[in-house]
Amino acid sequence: MAVDCTSKGMYESLSWCPGQTSTPGIRRKVYFIPKSWIEKWPALPAIDGAESMAALATYEGDFVLAADKKWQYIELLTPKSSISAESQGEVPSKTFLNKATLVHAGTDEEASGFCRQANVDELIFLCQQKNAKFRVIGSEAFDPSVTISQTSGEGDTGTAGTTLEAQCTDICPSPFYTGKIETEDGEISGEDGSTILPGG
Repeated sequence: MAVDCTSKGMYESLSWCPGQTSTPGIRRKVYFIPKSWIEKWPALPAIDGAESMAALATYEGDFVLAADKKWQYIELLTPKSSISAESQGEVPSKTFLNKATLVHAGTDEEASGFCRQANVDELIFLCQQKNAKFRVIGSEAFDPSVTISQTSGEGDTGTAGTTLEAQCTDICPSPFYTGKIETEDGEISGEDGSTILPGG
């Protein structure tokens, strides 16, 4: 039986208009949760089953959390924080290494207590771009890791803070998430960060 090796890709043109702006950076509040608190993950569509290129990079469904668990947040120094992705490996096993550099101004007891736990845990992060869309650093199939450093800063003009370098292998560069985010302050939309009203 012959094998059909025709590409199953969902390719579309990538346009860009003169004067259109791509705003760099991420927003001040990033959400995180231990991977063990997630009971069910949303899924990325199969390449041969997606409706569009955008759908290929967007999770379908919601994160379902264990009872009484919520996404927590870290407030960042946004000029020093970012997310990135780079291809890794060799054909036919290439993946992406998704990374986040997250800088928090605090170095006191609370920040240090967080560091003590996160240093040996697996954390998943939801980072909101400046255009309000959320992206995921973490994967159900691959193990995430966080490398942490703290500094008091130097002299009169140095910057004190706690830096998290989160990374995780994935099949897609930092997938987009449009489902609900259950936070300690209520539910918000992964599509744009807006509040989800009860019954909505």
